Amino acid sequence: MVKMKRKIDFLPRRLEKEDIALAPTYWGRLLSKYRYYRNRAIKESEPGYATFIAILMTAIAKHDRYLIDTAIEITKDNVPRETHLAIAGSALCDFGEKEKGLSMLREATRLKPSHANILAMVANTDDSEEAEDLVNKVLNEDPQNTEALRLLAYAKYYGGEPEEAEKIFDEILLKEPDNNFAVEFKGNIYFDKEEYDNALSQYLKIKLKPRPISLQLKISHCYYLLGNLKKAKKIAKKIQGKISKIYKTDEYLENSDEILSEILNS
Repeated sequence: MVKMKRKIDFLPRRLEKEDIALAPTYWGRLLSKYRYYRNRAIKESEPGYATFIAILMTAIAKHDRYLIDTAIEITKDNVPRETHLAIAGSALCDFGEKEKGLSMLREATRLKPSHANILAMVANTDDSEEAEDLVNKVLNEDPQNTEALRLLAYAKYYGGEPEEAEKIFDEILLKEPDNNFAVEFKGNIYFDKEEYDNALSQYLKIKLKPRPISLQLKISHCYYLLGNLKKAKKIAKKIQGKISKIYKTDEYLENSDEILSEILNS
């Protein structure tokens, strides 16, 4: 275990934009608040919630699996157990440790069956039927829960019902036109239908800064498939040395190296 020196001196003062861009989109927003949590962590009399979050942010940004164990160990007595389990479990799932991560998420949900904990489990299970059952429990109590609707759309999509998924994303976008998750996945659906111009239009609507590397790859691929090799290669060259480091959060990204190679060699 890391011996704390002034509590969190082993953490960087700030996270580089390049590191944030490698993370999944849903971590991107939180990572942009790193300095806030780090500053709060410095003021904690004992390593608690802010320290826990700051270390996990660094683990995700730096691809440092060991830091998750460090975060768990040094904050376990000062963060509610269900919160500890839910957040650490989600981070482990992103590192590919689904079995362990989901086990922690299930225990967190058993201890506190809040909507947040249920939806965290839904976001990480590969069982689309289980995901749909769980998310419907939340929607029965809170029909306007955007996060639940988004995850229901994911469950429909991965369960082989892309048209139903698209209807739900359209419903979300009517209420929240700037919902980045819905915009990007609507683009994914267009991409699957080989409507690359519509997919590109969706991806370009996302104004995240820094723009996630995974999203840049999708934009480059669309340009490539639409025959605009100049723009495709320009983006591909920028992300060439980073693409192998991105989190492979869906089947498309599992082929990221091959896609980039095809674009650069065209």
